[in-house]
Amino acid sequence: MAAAAGTQPPMILNPPLETKLHAPRVRKEWIERGDLVDYLAAVPSMLVLVNAPAGFGKTTLVAQWASSRAADRPFAWISLEPDDNDPGRLWWHVASALQRSCPGLNAAEVIAAFRAQIPDFAGTVLPLLLNELARLPEPVVLVLDDYHVIKDRDCQDQVAFAVQHLPPTVQLVLITRADPALPLARLRATGDMAEIRAEELRFGSHEVAGLITAVAGVQLSRDDLADLVDRTEGWPAGVYLAALSLCGHPSPSAFIRQFTGDSRFIVDFLVEEVLGRQPAEVRQFLARTSILSRFCAPLCEAVDGSAGAGAILDLLERENLFVVPLDDTRQWFRYHHLFAQVLRSELARAEPDIVPALHERASAWFLRSGLADEAISHAHAARDVAGVVNLIAWHWYAYTAAGQVPAVRRWLSALGDEMISADPVAAHCAAWTAALSGDRESVRRWLPIVKTAGHDGPLPDGFRSLQSSAALLEATFGFDGLGPMRDAAVEAVRLEPVPDSPWHALARAAYATALYWCGDRAAAAAQAQLALSSPSSIGLVRMLAYATWSLAEADEGHPDHAGRLAHSAREIVADLGPGFGDAPQSSLAYTASGAVAAQRGRLTEARREFERALEIRRRQPGISPWATVEILLRLAPVLLETGDQTAAAGLLAEARQVLSALPDGADAQLARLDLIERQLPGHLPSVTPGRPLTEREETVLRMLGGTMSLREIGRELYVSPNTVKTHIRAIYRKLGVSSRGDAIAAGRDVDIT
Repeated sequence: MAAAAGTQPPMILNPPLETKLHAPRVRKEWIERGDLVDYLAAVPSMLVLVNAPAGFGKTTLVAQWASSRAADRPFAWISLEPDDNDPGRLWWHVASALQRSCPGLNAAEVIAAFRAQIPDFAGTVLPLLLNELARLPEPVVLVLDDYHVIKDRDCQDQVAFAVQHLPPTVQLVLITRADPALPLARLRATGDMAEIRAEELRFGSHEVAGLITAVAGVQLSRDDLADLVDRTEGWPAGVYLAALSLCGHPSPSAFIRQFTGDSRFIVDFLVEEVLGRQPAEVRQFLARTSILSRFCAPLCEAVDGSAGAGAILDLLERENLFVVPLDDTRQWFRYHHLFAQVLRSELARAEPDIVPALHERASAWFLRSGLADEAISHAHAARDVAGVVNLIAWHWYAYTAAGQVPAVRRWLSALGDEMISADPVAAHCAAWTAALSGDRESVRRWLPIVKTAGHDGPLPDGFRSLQSSAALLEATFGFDGLGPMRDAAVEAVRLEPVPDSPWHALARAAYATALYWCGDRAAAAAQAQLALSSPSSIGLVRMLAYATWSLAEADEGHPDHAGRLAHSAREIVADLGPGFGDAPQSSLAYTASGAVAAQRGRLTEARREFERALEIRRRQPGISPWATVEILLRLAPVLLETGDQTAAAGLLAEARQVLSALPDGADAQLARLDLIERQLPGHLPSVTPGRPLTEREETVLRMLGGTMSLREIGRELYVSPNTVKTHIRAIYRKLGVSSRGDAIAAGRDVDIT
């Protein structure tokens, strides 16, 4: 689906930033850690863990290893950031870094798998990536720097899976401040992990003396050197801060006597002795640009509001003021993390009122540069709630369509439930991403806000109104049953009447599926054709329309036409890439192929297609029940014909459970289920008459005999639709029926209706 005509097009997801895929450049003032580098180059372990607090030279050590003569293989390097704490961003950067470092790696299929709306990392992306790595003729080292920012449980589980299945050609290096969520004890016991920790990284007297000489050009006395080692406890960053402060100091001995390893003192000293020595223009530049996790000259000029950023960056790099180049062309930089913290403290002290404006400028620059993620992050930091909501509303669908649903949910999570509740457009985005994630609880929380809002459309993503969004969401997912799903689809078609809108095409396709599952095959086929004729009908919508039309044609006994339609649906799945082939929506294309095969008597092929479709649906069971029920009702007869009666009975019981919980509009499905169940050996009625109906149940039964929907019955009785459904389930159980029509007939027999 694409943005509606006349609206701003969805932001295109850019390739990974090259700045994240480079190890730090080796500097002449770095102290050689020859023994540690030799150790790293010699260890055969598949996992190398470099774990120590900030400032212990972890990244520096691994960068020295990567650039040393002992490095006899390529290094794929990813510098992680908090925004990488979701599977989509993490594995996209890993795949890109490996492709960049290993020319022999065929990563095209792996990268294509990211195009699924919700990529299946454990089942598709990681196996594809690991298989390609296993084919490499030469070994490679994969470095994940700052791995401690990865806190998401899915990411951690996926890295653990990757470690468990790494081919011998790959060595994984994790640079981190905390132990990762991996089976470290087992890896340690089996010899599959090598470790370097703070004790190995601490500077001794030799390293401290060498660093002071390289940076400050000062030769310390033996006593002063011992004092500095003792005060810093060998903390490399503390030694480096001391060396910078020693540059030009008239009395090194006096300075060292005043120096302490207490981090608070180091921060104060940096502000007074390092920043204080800079010209006012440079100091202001440093403080204002410290809000940026990475920066280039044009971005700095936009944020700082002054020209000449390139010259200032050259100066900072020459003077080693904690500026780290991030690419070979020296366009992008970052500040050392500790230095950035000091600078932000200085900014909060000197210009506290300007901080929101700086973030607003950064957000605007990133937006102009096509980087929605960073734009939203800085809008959050600026506390610009309206701006954040607007940016999310513009870009949520482009991201979800590219498999980045977790990223959008992360944006919304940062916004917070209170803010989402107060803004119906934010609730609209939250409801759709929750539905796409199978999070029904969140859908039920946000959808009422969307439905009752008075916001005038159109919305930034092309919806004509919030009401059309709510109707289309209900029509697409059918969480409340087939009757409400069909009614919502009718409303969605009415509210999205413009054929040039992608939402109009989706409304038609959703209406087609609702009609089909309600038993109206001819009308379903007609709506599917209208969806396909829409000029804005995109791949996903066309696939749904072709598959639904194919199922209707197969049921009508037209296998040749149904086969052509199913083939068209499968072609679209293939065109969208291997990642989309495992998306929940694609299951309907496999179901259509299976239905055609079953009608032609090719039961083995039919079973294979249905089982593949069911496997895909089970990976995300919360997304919608109806495509799953369709698979169950088609696979069960195939299993019966091939003699697997136990498996068929289990599938039918599962379908019965869904249909009993959501009976409204499910008459056609229940009839299909009853017919199949009669083929089970020793089949008994699934329900038996119970106690007499209560007075309220009799009232509901009388209303069922009319034309009122469940919602209308609920309004008449001043109860929720869910309460009406509860009464209906009790009525079905007590009367021994399984459909609305049978209940009405049974009611007539006992003079209730």
